[in-house]
Amino acid sequence: MVNSAIYEKVTYKQIDDMKHALGFDKRKVRGTKHRRYEPYRNYFNTGECDDEDWEQLVSIGFATKSCENWYCVSDDGRIFLERVTGVKILPESD
Repeated sequence: MVNSAIYEKVTYKQIDDMKHALGFDKRKVRGTKHRRYEPYRNYFNTGECDDEDWEQLVSIGFATKSCENWYCVSDDGRIFLERVTGVKILPESD
């Protein structure tokens, strides 16, 4: 389970990057009472620039590194984003 004390270490840019990795689009959130979003992907290629931000997310358990410059949001990262956005993030579709 996620330790909420580490939430304050995450920057707004990192939150945006994690949402981008999941393809999060608030226009595609379904439901009114039980809001949910089904991502169609879970990857982010940093190229050469944002490795430091993603490496910090990996170190706190909110992301995993799949290969050089490629990152994915972890299950703890999803839980964190659910708490930040108020939207249930479902497993990505295949």
